[in-house]
Amino acid sequence: MKIAVVFYSFSGNTKRLASFLKKKFGEKKREVDLIELKPVREETVFLKQCMQAFLKRNPELLDVEYDLKNYDMVIFSSPVWAFTFAPCLHSYFKKVKNLEGKQTVLILTYGSGAGTDKALKEMEEVLLGFKTKIIFEAKIPGHKTKNEEYLGEKLKPLIEMV
Repeated sequence: MKIAVVFYSFSGNTKRLASFLKKKFGEKKREVDLIELKPVREETVFLKQCMQAFLKRNPELLDVEYDLKNYDMVIFSSPVWAFTFAPCLHSYFKKVKNLEGKQTVLILTYGSGAGTDKALKEMEEVLLGFKTKIIFEAKIPGHKTKNEEYLGEKLKPLIEMV
């Protein structure tokens, strides 16, 4: 099984989560590629990033793999900002190829927890529009991404099914 973890991380929480997944799946002899999304011009002020998220802006991304034909499963992970997922994922979804029919996973990281349900629902709608099969979802507090024991327990069903 070949897995892609497509993610955006500003503070490092979501990247830590993606690295944890790569490690755990690697222990099960699964091939995992991390596809980190980075905007060409990244806003450094968090409030401005939240405004971009709220307005559903689509920043131009640095060179990234959009064709997912070689993957059996795709995991999408993003922080929650302004009750939605990060703008980089909005941009990615506009250009992604060969996502149809894939098994997908949604994992959100968050600070306050406000808006996580709405953000998850928005990601579900996008992925169902691609006719994917969502097999697992999770919401992880950002500060807990440093705790591998917590991540292992929270993501145990996903790790066991892969």
